[in-house]
Amino acid sequence: MEINRIRCKSILSKTGLYGVDYSANPYIGCSHSCAYCYAVFMKKFTGHEDEWGSFVDVKMNAPELLKEEVKKKKCGSVLLSSVTDPYQPAEKDYKISRELLDILEKNGFSVSVLTKNSLVLRDLDILKKFDHGKLSVGFTVNSVDERDTRIWEPGASSFEERLEALEKLHSENIPTYLHVGPWLEGITNLKQILDRTEDIIQEFQVENMNTTRKDEILDTVRKNYPDLEQRYRKTVSDPKKHNQRLKKEVEDLRKRSRVPIKVYID
Repeated sequence: MEINRIRCKSILSKTGLYGVDYSANPYIGCSHSCAYCYAVFMKKFTGHEDEWGSFVDVKMNAPELLKEEVKKKKCGSVLLSSVTDPYQPAEKDYKISRELLDILEKNGFSVSVLTKNSLVLRDLDILKKFDHGKLSVGFTVNSVDERDTRIWEPGASSFEERLEALEKLHSENIPTYLHVGPWLEGITNLKQILDRTEDIIQEFQVENMNTTRKDEILDTVRKNYPDLEQRYRKTVSDPKKHNQRLKKEVEDLRKRSRVPIKVYID
């Protein structure tokens, strides 16, 4: 994994993603190396030629910039993060997300953290400082099966580690949510995931499969789920039917769920 230290020009970006006002991405790239990651589109803007998942750029001056930007921008809600994981392994050494979180809390911003890494527990001391209603911490999950996790998200925490982190956050009265993204048809079992998490979350989210990396997705399916290959070939060529099946599955799940379920389809 190639780690580069860089300086960025801004850190708070205006966005309507997931109903928040801003996104803050402390890194470019991610060592979780998820096979389906749509954030590969960032290479168009960053000039990287290396394979997505093989490098991480650390925005060393992000905390410095944020201290200035929170003085100028309207106070609002921030997603940490939208095109990287704020608690990927590099965060253990650089602590950029921790610094951003601290600055946002001190300046009254609301924050939604979204990660696949239990490292977020390191920052419990800051998380517990947020005013009621100004923080939520979510974990992205695709399967309770560790084989599936290693296939699709080789650098991320295991499902059990994410579940333990959710339980710990819940026990500390920190609002939590679960984000299933993407829904991998024939692989992701929404009922199993909900059964394991609904007592410790306030919201269950489901997102469809983005086909930006269709070649990588198809290659992963061909090598590991050969019986699903033809289904996925049809999906990447006609996502509309895939999305319709997702909506139907979510409708069925809502009938038995004790928590609100949101579905995101791009």
